[in-house]
Amino acid sequence: MDKAVYKISDNCEVKRLGDRTYEFTASTSGLDRDGEVILAEGWDLRNFKKNPIIAYAHDYRALPIGRAPRVWVSKDGELKNTVEFPPEGTYEFADIVERLVDTGYLKTESVGFIPKKWEDGDGEKAPKRKYTKQELLEISIVPVPSNPDALRNAVDNGIITTKEFETITKPEEEGDWIRIPIKECDVTATIDISKKEGIKALYCGKEKQVRTYMFDKRDPYNWTMARAKKWVEEHKGMDESKGVVEEVPDDKEPPREKRASQEGIKDQFDYVKSLIGEEGMNDETTQVAWEVTKEVMRLTGDDIPDDILDKVGAVLNQKNKDRLNQIKNLAQQVLDSVGKPEEEPEKEEVIEPEITREQIIDIIKGAVTDVIEKAQGKVT
Repeated sequence: MDKAVYKISDNCEVKRLGDRTYEFTASTSGLDRDGEVILAEGWDLRNFKKNPIIAYAHDYRALPIGRAPRVWVSKDGELKNTVEFPPEGTYEFADIVERLVDTGYLKTESVGFIPKKWEDGDGEKAPKRKYTKQELLEISIVPVPSNPDALRNAVDNGIITTKEFETITKPEEEGDWIRIPIKECDVTATIDISKKEGIKALYCGKEKQVRTYMFDKRDPYNWTMARAKKWVEEHKGMDESKGVVEEVPDDKEPPREKRASQEGIKDQFDYVKSLIGEEGMNDETTQVAWEVTKEVMRLTGDDIPDDILDKVGAVLNQKNKDRLNQIKNLAQQVLDSVGKPEEEPEKEEVIEPEITREQIIDIIKGAVTDVIEKAQGKVT
């Protein structure tokens, strides 16, 4: 297993050490909320210490919000670290996070690591998994499900503005889940929206509405931020008062998928187009795209779509015309350098709409022959 794993610390103790510097507990050796254990003596911190940045909510595309001058395993079996935020005014988002940490509204860290060795258990008498050797990749300051209410209080108390609240509660990737908040309300439960698709939600019982949708990034669901945002956009009109979407019991075979409609196929193509526009394509993806294109051509009975042929033909014809004129002009310049020929009545130049390779060669041969014969005095 070389895929990164993310774990949130249940120890929420934060100590202020000095100006914009704090001490966190990043991980403990206790049983976590996933029923797993990370042994403190198994931490490999060497690579992390070479680049000890602190991120927010595992967002690797954003700038780091601070650095960890020190990281160590305590005698109590806890992975601890200090966080030093940059000087005020250096990075506005880091200033927001530092203010929330300093006032106690943010106090949770999550570790990203690569498991090297582990032992699996039954989840009852023994943890579901015990990590015995793991390499620390990064540490993030993260909000947890109960934090949005605390952050809302931070707005009410003037610690942050409404705009800053919206910035810090943006859609995020945390551990194995993508979280997309859609409303403000008091969360009372986590519900299943679709077990089959790997979608959960933080649900507000009093208001009977979803506060945050959660999408599982693991196999076989493999949700991405782009797909999750698209799903939320498409389900804006869903009746959230019903709570859990009806599910097929685990002991029954799920119904077979219906055949995709033409509208469904079109939606998939539109979605793929949006992904290409957002992410681009590498060589492997481009090859797959060409295979799909050829299959579409085969199904429609065309080797190449007519509109593409027309455009290519127009471009080639224009190129041929331009090249023909260039060749004729070049030949005329060569003839002029030997001696000015007798003036002949101007004739309207007729350019064929297409020119073949053989025609180009004949024109060149003719021009060269005229030059040689004139140089030898065979023609005047």
